Amino acid sequence: MSLDRTVAHFVTHRRPVVFGAVAVVLLLCAAALIFALRFNSDILDLLPRQFDSVQALKISDREFTNARQLTFALCDESKTLDLEDLAAKFSDALKQEPWAARVTSGTPLDSPDGVSDLQKYLAVPLLLNLEPAAFASAIQALQPERISLRLHELRSKMETMSMAEMKLNFDALGLVQEALKPLAGAFGGGEEAQAFTSADGTIHLAFVETDQADIGPKACQAVMRKVDNFNARFLASCDANARPTILVTGRTAYVDQISRAMHFDIITTLGGSILLVSGVFYFGFRRVWPLVALMHVLMLCCVIAIALGGLIFHELNLITVGLCSILVGLGVDFGMLLYGMYQSQRNAGVEHEEAIAASLRQLGGGIFIGALTTAAGFGSLALSGCAAFAQLGGLIAIGIVFASVLMMTVFFACVSRRRPPEEHDFLFEGGKAYVRAVFKQPKPILIATTLLLVAMSALAIAPVGRLKFEADPKTMEPKCAASDALHTIQQKFPAAQEPLLVLVSAKDPEEFHGAWAKLQARWSQLAADGKIKNARALGAFALSPERSRANIVQLAGVDLPAARATLTQSLDTEGFNASDESFQNSFALIASLEKAKSEQSPATEWRKMLPHSSSWWFVLDQFFAKNSLLGAAYITPITKLRNNVEKESLRQNLTLPGVSMHITGWSYVLADLIPWAKSKLALLSAAMMLFNVVLLAFLYRRAEPLLILMVSLALSIGAMVACLKLFGFALNLFNVLAFPLVLGVGVDYGIYILLALRQPGDREHAFATIIKPVLLAGLTAIVGFASLCLAHNPALRGLGIVCALGVAWCLFATIFFILPAYVAREAK
Repeated sequence: MSLDRTVAHFVTHRRPVVFGAVAVVLLLCAAALIFALRFNSDILDLLPRQFDSVQALKISDREFTNARQLTFALCDESKTLDLEDLAAKFSDALKQEPWAARVTSGTPLDSPDGVSDLQKYLAVPLLLNLEPAAFASAIQALQPERISLRLHELRSKMETMSMAEMKLNFDALGLVQEALKPLAGAFGGGEEAQAFTSADGTIHLAFVETDQADIGPKACQAVMRKVDNFNARFLASCDANARPTILVTGRTAYVDQISRAMHFDIITTLGGSILLVSGVFYFGFRRVWPLVALMHVLMLCCVIAIALGGLIFHELNLITVGLCSILVGLGVDFGMLLYGMYQSQRNAGVEHEEAIAASLRQLGGGIFIGALTTAAGFGSLALSGCAAFAQLGGLIAIGIVFASVLMMTVFFACVSRRRPPEEHDFLFEGGKAYVRAVFKQPKPILIATTLLLVAMSALAIAPVGRLKFEADPKTMEPKCAASDALHTIQQKFPAAQEPLLVLVSAKDPEEFHGAWAKLQARWSQLAADGKIKNARALGAFALSPERSRANIVQLAGVDLPAARATLTQSLDTEGFNASDESFQNSFALIASLEKAKSEQSPATEWRKMLPHSSSWWFVLDQFFAKNSLLGAAYITPITKLRNNVEKESLRQNLTLPGVSMHITGWSYVLADLIPWAKSKLALLSAAMMLFNVVLLAFLYRRAEPLLILMVSLALSIGAMVACLKLFGFALNLFNVLAFPLVLGVGVDYGIYILLALRQPGDREHAFATIIKPVLLAGLTAIVGFASLCLAHNPALRGLGIVCALGVAWCLFATIFFILPAYVAREAK
């Protein structure tokens, strides 16, 4: 018994076995989904991983603890509120929240706690990190006569200079200012870089580090629920006429909103795809139960694909949410074709089992080959170098192959044995009339279609209009409140605009210190020469064990008890109370020096020396990672990088031999991604064309039909590009990969026409029989891609639009170019 008859007999007479197998598969898939699958919402997975600039972005995202930082912005565009007062109340209220591990609404030196932490925890390590000569000069301030002289001078100036009292309270010994000298100019942006209030006074910022254990979607959603509750309570506590607008941004806010949008996208795109595809099917066949059977089989394909994806990848990116709607739109093609052929057999009086066998015999091979070409188109995304693209392509390829098999088995097991009632089928009659017209006069149709496709393709390559290309990866970023808040803050705070990020790493603290010393000297010279605008770095906080030990040796010659006694006596002499709180930090500084003097191995890790609650972490977390041997600097170029040549020139200027460093930032990444996108577009399209040629050469066995199909595909792509130009739709780093997908999907319809051409008997009848299923299959693929327009994710929306346009032109070319061309060729 032939394979088609064997399958037809099995699905007809062994339906319980088929449904039992489906139940087992579903149970296994459920287990995989529960235990092996996780989702992530990392937009960086949309970028190719082979570039060092992309890897550096991921390192920064993963290693720096400010990933848990939220930025709050209190806004008052009307300028009618006392924003400073509201910001103080807001900051105090935030500090009472259990989820707020640390709150900062001003620079550390603006708060008493920040000044205290500087004197208690920062000053001594920074002093010991000075060059030995500078340290020797600094500790002269501890000589008794120098202490007495400084206090006397400050006391005598207090009546005429308010700064004298501030200096006295802040740094009675004069050592703190010596410790901070290496930081002069380290922030590179002046006061603007550390501003908390916008220049126009309409926004005040506050920064909060949350207590979340991880930065996964569930943890972020839990924190943001608390944040929303806090914001509502704070606004309710304000007077009705004195309520500011509160904006929140940060990674936690992004992940919360994008992950929730991801679930919305899954529901809307899948639901939209099912509704649209169902409408097309019912429009074509006027049958409900076969439609229900189709949807169940497609859902089974989606579950299998996602379950296998969970086992293969363990974690799926948000971009794979487009899987189900795409799979529904493409997988239904097979069911549409098979059911169309089955229905025509039944209308001709053929029995149920034989009708199934006939459908499998006539279309089974074509469907399997069509599944291979479509799977190859999506599978080619694995060559893109992007994890999210590879996942999307791999899962749809798996789903398409399963769809082709399950439509030829499980679907027919669900189809009723009863003969469907005959009724007027205007689509079939219309297709039959068109085929009759084609067989009567194919050349006028072929010529008209060729002229249209050639004209559109000429427009695509002509210097008329412009095909837009949005190179910025942020155009693929899902729109959300956190994104809008960030853009608002960046507009109000020019220093918040993203500079280039330089990551520096080392094997040990001494190498780390040396690297920063060399780099900061290099970058200061570059800024002086006008090759960069500025560099913000805290290399002075990279502590050198060798320097600390050498300076501790010098410290051994200082009589610290005498310095303490002199400080006490001089304060009393000048009329101050040595027990006042404002002077206790100076005594604590001397105690810290005594402790350092007695230690054999000075500490070099700030996370072990500085309390977690210190406001100084607002500064340090920007520059130092959780790994104490990884640091960051922020470089502002003179102009925005425009091409790879400028990027390479800047890289050579910034780097030094022997220093391990990585440069990144969106503008820097773009210089890598634009050439990559163009090369991948050419590579994947060429690979897909080659695959099509090889596979179809095996199927066609003749050059002329193969040439007709390849020309049709080329003209369809040209027409698609022309439409993109005419409608002003922009390509981006993601939807350019739609081109190989269109090639993989669009070629299927030509394959089905070829199979009809090879059918024995009346070819006009064969074409008339296949034209309706091909039309409906194409429409379902188009609406399946078009359903992605319902997604919040712009990357998915763009992919859906480009693919829907491309498949529409492929379907048009199949019906009005390939079919007449085949008929004209056969008429010769």
